[in-house]
Amino acid sequence: MRHWDWDGMVEANRGRLIGLLAGVFALLGTGETVRRVVWRAVLARLVPMESALRRLIFILACEITVTVGPARSGSGRRGSGAGMRKPVFALTEPLRDPDGPSKSCPRGREPRICSLDDWTPRDRVPDPSDDDLLDASALARRMAAMEAALTDLPAQAMRMARWQARNARDREGGTWRRLYAFRSGRAPGYRQRAKRPEDEVLATCHDLALCYRAMVEAERAKAG
Repeated sequence: MRHWDWDGMVEANRGRLIGLLAGVFALLGTGETVRRVVWRAVLARLVPMESALRRLIFILACEITVTVGPARSGSGRRGSGAGMRKPVFALTEPLRDPDGPSKSCPRGREPRICSLDDWTPRDRVPDPSDDDLLDASALARRMAAMEAALTDLPAQAMRMARWQARNARDREGGTWRRLYAFRSGRAPGYRQRAKRPEDEVLATCHDLALCYRAMVEAERAKAG
């Protein structure tokens, strides 16, 4: 697989993501609020695109060598609130929690009696409406962060390489740290039998990232 045109494949998929993101920007609009149906549609398209971009960044970062210093005490975070900071693309995906919370009771079937001492049923919570207005600022920041990352993939690859180097340093010190920024199983936003353009890009980028990781690890094992 070393002879594959990895740079060309990364660039081709980057171009596809840029085009898809432009469509999502048009869908979201420029208002401070959007209807719930639009909010859901934007999120459904944005999540698989973020997953695809994360895998492209991994391919570029996989063989970057970075030297990091000793771990510092404390979180090291400074500055003002998140609303004042420049949007930054999230390089890592949350891990699955096999012992996570159980599914909530279906709406309309939840118990309405709060206490045996009070048999007065509580009011039902109204069902959400597609026309409800929701704050669009969080989605806009995520999309701006993705746009900035697509503009400068090498800088994002360096960020991920530093993340990987810090995790390797901590593991050598006996601290548990994850090996990879993305999940090997189903990626966030994955849809079985889905045929949307963003689903196809995610499937392609996921396969490329797994193939590249397997190739690099095999070469390292052979050399070591």
